[in-house]
Amino acid sequence: MISKQLYVNRCCGHSLVEIMIALTLGVSVSALTIQLYVGHSGVVSLQRSLSLVQQQGRYAQELLAAQLRLSGYAGAQGVVNSFVFSEDSDGEQDVLEIQIAGAGTDCMGGPLATNSHIKRKRFYVQNSVLYCFDSDGIRAPVVENVDSFQVIYGVDLDESIFFDGGYGSADVYVDGSVLVAEPNANVVSVKVAIVIKSVGLVGVVQEAGTAAEVWMLNRYVEDQFTTSPDGYLRRLFVNTTALRNFGSYEGSQL
Repeated sequence: MISKQLYVNRCCGHSLVEIMIALTLGVSVSALTIQLYVGHSGVVSLQRSLSLVQQQGRYAQELLAAQLRLSGYAGAQGVVNSFVFSEDSDGEQDVLEIQIAGAGTDCMGGPLATNSHIKRKRFYVQNSVLYCFDSDGIRAPVVENVDSFQVIYGVDLDESIFFDGGYGSADVYVDGSVLVAEPNANVVSVKVAIVIKSVGLVGVVQEAGTAAEVWMLNRYVEDQFTTSPDGYLRRLFVNTTALRNFGSYEGSQL
């Protein structure tokens, strides 16, 4: 009777080896679940960062293109020079300054009166924020997380619509600093390049020494768009806008 009871006791419960195997499997499954969750969270974070960067870049493109199309328009006052060129427009963090009157808005979005005085609107980057500052002293942010803001101007070197086949098209693109001494140059188009950086790290780090160069507007820059040297996501937005308003330029009569 006693030997039968001992046999029954030995057959009940789990051995130490079975417990260790169960714990190992449990830890493995938990680690795999955590890894999948972290990986999924990283993908979601990357998608959100990319969506925000694209939203900011497209908004900046559309806003600046609309401002450029209105530049030079002065309503009943006729047409004025579209731009005020600056030595600060040298290919680093450029400055874009336009002149406008009788149409459009100020930097806060308020409509300009049809008989308003000529207003200057200056777009520049400070502390990674693209600002609009007008001649009334109004300053407003346009977009944040701006890594680079570059502007080049398309100049038509042809002299007459009747004798030059390429009249009305840009022959050369130059920095604004080049045009400081030639404020009446026949600028017919403007190219704007904006680099937007993600708000936070996305964990895509590039190995040192593997960065290539890419062409941006009129110069080569380090490639920080396909891979990132510091873990931030960056996207380059380039837009070309044809101007509509000219001073004594023959193209303004077409």
